[in-house]
Amino acid sequence: MTIDPAILLAARVLGALVFGMAVFGKLRHRDEFVGVVANYRLLPEAVAAPAAWLIIALESLVALSLASGLVPMVGAVLAVALLCGFAIAMTINLARGRKEIDCGCFQSALRQRLSVALVVRNLVLIATLLPLVESAFAERAQSLSLLQAVDGIGGGAVLFVLYQVFGQVLALRDAAEALRKRFA
Repeated sequence: MTIDPAILLAARVLGALVFGMAVFGKLRHRDEFVGVVANYRLLPEAVAAPAAWLIIALESLVALSLASGLVPMVGAVLAVALLCGFAIAMTINLARGRKEIDCGCFQSALRQRLSVALVVRNLVLIATLLPLVESAFAERAQSLSLLQAVDGIGGGAVLFVLYQVFGQVLALRDAAEALRKRFA
């Protein structure tokens, strides 16, 4: 099955922006991110800082790979693997009843508590990036017309804006709930 190159470009743009913004947020709040990794309680405390830096490095590799188009298979496979790992980590903590911890996405100025919605968001991102993995195994790359390039870049940018809006809505919901509890 051949996938329209505009769809693949849109997925690459979305992935590059999502992971690029994640890296930016985590670098801005690197000490806090180490604490978030430790707070998931999936790794020994001594490994939290190296794990946090490894996540940042891998996310940087994804962003650069998808943005540049160099070794897109590595970027796509790594993106899907990271998103699966994040979804599993969130699901484990939700199953433990630990929904009050920050997800560590650093997508918003407001913290985002763990929720099923965040797990679903990761699953939707995985589904969006899977065509990149499939196309990476295709024998030859398809050429991209100017119109397809415009469609792909525009589509990826719109998907990223929707992703950001979804994150803001979740963060505002959490902040409103915290205020209700505080003043109830």
